[in-house]
Amino acid sequence: MRNGTFRSVALVALVPLVMAVAGVLVLQSQLRARLVEAVQTRLLAEAQGFAALYDQRRIVALREAIAYRSTRGDPAGSVYVLTDRAGAVLAGNLDGWPDGIAVQDTAQQVQIDGRPYLARAQDLRGGFGLLVGVSLLPVEQTLAQMRRVFAAFGLAMLVAGLAAAWGVARQAQWRTARMNAALAQVGGAGGLGLRMPREGGSEHAELADHIDAMLARIAHLFDAHQRLGNAVAHEMRTPLARIRTRLDALDLDAVARAGLDDEIRATIRLFDSLLSIAQMDAEAGNTTTLHPVDLGQIAAGIVELYQPVAEEEGRRITTQIDPDTQILGDEHLLAQLLSNLIENGLKYTRPGDTIAVTVRRDGAKVRLRVQDDGPGVDATLREQLFTPFARGFDTGSKPGHGLGLSLVRAIALRHGAIPRAPATEKGFAIEVEALHFSTQE
Repeated sequence: MRNGTFRSVALVALVPLVMAVAGVLVLQSQLRARLVEAVQTRLLAEAQGFAALYDQRRIVALREAIAYRSTRGDPAGSVYVLTDRAGAVLAGNLDGWPDGIAVQDTAQQVQIDGRPYLARAQDLRGGFGLLVGVSLLPVEQTLAQMRRVFAAFGLAMLVAGLAAAWGVARQAQWRTARMNAALAQVGGAGGLGLRMPREGGSEHAELADHIDAMLARIAHLFDAHQRLGNAVAHEMRTPLARIRTRLDALDLDAVARAGLDDEIRATIRLFDSLLSIAQMDAEAGNTTTLHPVDLGQIAAGIVELYQPVAEEEGRRITTQIDPDTQILGDEHLLAQLLSNLIENGLKYTRPGDTIAVTVRRDGAKVRLRVQDDGPGVDATLREQLFTPFARGFDTGSKPGHGLGLSLVRAIALRHGAIPRAPATEKGFAIEVEALHFSTQE
């Protein structure tokens, strides 16, 4: 059981136990007060009885009465002391007046021979001293027995509470684990067609209904989006193809014809890019068609292809590639991603600038970084560049429609990664971080 679940179980079990302990303490305090009050009433009655006897029949009768009570034995363990003017004991069951007990009008709780008593000490006319004490031991024994009973009952409550809370927590944890597993399948091989498991008529079943409705809605939107994209691409590519056919029949000079062909090809590429982005977005996170590929080898191959172009344009491409940079991916899509990034670097750098391609193994991660030392991009625009048709400042003269980094983002999401444009001291950089293949097994 996880620490968080254990804490929840302990909290559920301990809260009622703490409340029960607080209730027992209050109850014990009130019960003790009542018992002591009863003892005090008895003590007062007995002391007043002795005083009245002394007033009526003097010291001899009182001495006989105390002697009788002392020798008769009291199951409650009372103590009696009657002393003369000099403090000598005349009667009682103690050898002398206990230390620390002063004459006063109220009863006092004292210790006599290590036992608790409620005692009343008073002076009688003629200088005689009278001490009457009633043992509080029965009260303490009653309270101690009550504490033992409540302790046993509390322990039973704690065990029962922990067992019940553990059972409820395990059931909730099991249901949550099943839903997490199902949601992981939705984001992976299962796709949006999967549905959540249900557990009777519980709140989890209601939650599963809501998640299913949300998945159905998302799937419908994806389908509608893809159908619309396909329809637009088909409807636009077909008339463009017809235009190209009709251009062949026109008597145009070669320069004009080449310009028109370039415009048509650029328009077709634009629709192809939009379709690719839509398709990548629809399959984001779906790993069923991915397989282990070495990102470093793919990067090296793409760099080798672009080296002649870079040298021709006065740029330099460098590589730093770690061994064992396998990830789960599609090599064609990853090649497309790298091509876009390198073309982006070639397009927005100046002669003499360098484009650095690095593929690093960082623990369980493989990090691809393409960085140039060109003029860079304004910091406020860096993250917006992944949005379709977004472009940086002063890039109006550059060819393109602002879809290159959008396609990079779509391909990265297809592989379960999120690209980012980190801040750099000079130039512009894009990083894509993927999970190493051995960690995904």
